[in-house]
Amino acid sequence: MRKLTATATIAGFVLCTAMGLAAGAADEAPPRMGTWSLNNWTPGDDVHLSLSYRNATTRWEWSSDQPVADLKGLTAEQRHAAHSSVAFTLQRDAGTFAFDGSVMLGIGRGGYRFVPDPVYASKLSALGYEPIGDNPTSIMLMAVRDVSLEFAAEVKYSLKDAKTSDLVRLKDHGVDLDFFRSLAAAGQANLTADGVVKLHDHGVRADYVARISSAGYGDLTVDQIIKLHDHGVD
Repeated sequence: MRKLTATATIAGFVLCTAMGLAAGAADEAPPRMGTWSLNNWTPGDDVHLSLSYRNATTRWEWSSDQPVADLKGLTAEQRHAAHSSVAFTLQRDAGTFAFDGSVMLGIGRGGYRFVPDPVYASKLSALGYEPIGDNPTSIMLMAVRDVSLEFAAEVKYSLKDAKTSDLVRLKDHGVDLDFFRSLAAAGQANLTADGVVKLHDHGVRADYVARISSAGYGDLTVDQIIKLHDHGVD
């Protein structure tokens, strides 16, 4: 389950936060952006990873059950050691998080840095989205949500007049690429970000939408489908 909370005034999606990478030599590490914590005591091959960030005007926290395979450089021995210094990375389309800190018996904490992908913003614009600028903090929040270019392309293809704020809202409500694709393929016409979020939040899956459509009710609105679902109509 992903969680992102923020206390700030947000205009659209671009935060009014000015924060640049450190000037200097090309190999100079960017400044720390925030702190992280990790809990390895989760079932399966995931760890529970939390990030936090704050400055004078913005504060947010994000947590997710993250596949261990995505945390490059974090070994099983380190995760289970009595004490181990760690350095690992998490790569997204929007950029790369670099973590350092320590892990003790499956519990870890430390600081992280974020390096934006230099072409991510321009690729989003090429897909038809409004510019998000080159502010590292704005791009980092796209990376936190794992807004991939593949996801952005699918949303732009399936939703009329999709905006960057739609990508953010879909991700914040847990809508992933598989759910979005399955819903688009279920025959529901004129999808909107609001409609997709409503269906997801009410637990309506694509196979239910497809069965409604195959029964001859393909012209029902999202709200009508949700009402049938919530009242147990199968």
